[in-house]
Amino acid sequence: MRLLVGEISGNKHVTMSEVSVAEARLESIKAGLISAGIVGSIAAITLLSEAFIDTPLPCPTTTIGKLVHLAVAIASGFFFGVTYRYIVRQDDNLHLGEGAVGAFAFVRSLAQIEATWNDTFAPLTWLLITGESFLWFVSARHAIDWSIRKKWIAPIQ
Repeated sequence: MRLLVGEISGNKHVTMSEVSVAEARLESIKAGLISAGIVGSIAAITLLSEAFIDTPLPCPTTTIGKLVHLAVAIASGFFFGVTYRYIVRQDDNLHLGEGAVGAFAFVRSLAQIEATWNDTFAPLTWLLITGESFLWFVSARHAIDWSIRKKWIAPIQ
């Protein structure tokens, strides 16, 4: 239900700007949920593939570790989706979207590299961690861009 200027909701007078803010937040939540779904799915596929393919990725081995990994992936995807929608707005500047993906991917992968650092030089592991991070956020970016083109998510004006 859309509230107009001057309409009373309960005991509070609601203005058009408050409605616009609420609508913008809802669109951001939708972008976050789409992104969380994509990133969570990719993380789940990565965890499942570890059962069949032995990679040097530092994947959790316990059930609780896998659940935490999925929760972090879903939360990271959600925050990326919300942030990405605000970053790209209506600009045709491709560097904004690429910069958002790069920033999220590098922050995630550098944190993981630091957390798994054991005084050994492991460039293959670092490349895989970084590649996985880029896969997460590039996929989420394209899903959000596609959703905006399909008008499932309203872009920020």
